[in-house]
Amino acid sequence: AIGGNPEASRLAGINVERTRVYIFLIQGAVTALAGVILASRITSGQPNAAEGFELNVISACVLGGVSLLGGRATISGVVIGVLIMGTVENVMNLMNIDAFYQYLVRGAILLAAVLLDQLKNRGSRD
Repeated sequence: AIGGNPEASRLAGINVERTRVYIFLIQGAVTALAGVILASRITSGQPNAAEGFELNVISACVLGGVSLLGGRATISGVVIGVLIMGTVENVMNLMNIDAFYQYLVRGAILLAAVLLDQLKNRGSRD
């Protein structure tokens, strides 16, 4: 809502401070919900329980169309990225693929998604 230039957003009539507060409120609520879901999944509350999920989250978001250079993204695209990454992870678990190779596959998916995003952005800049 604010973008990379808060001054331009303010000049466009957006209340930047109120929007930032709302964004942080929503972020906190979603983070709390994710923490409750994770704690119920592992049946305990550990502060480092989600350690190592960063690659999965970034891969799912980039795969869903979120650009690392900024711009517009859609929630439906992120949901599709999460579903794709979840399916890939589930298939690898069902095939009993070693954890080391699972990280390689996730990294390759992230690399491919970033490269496709770069190609898409290069085409729009030229």
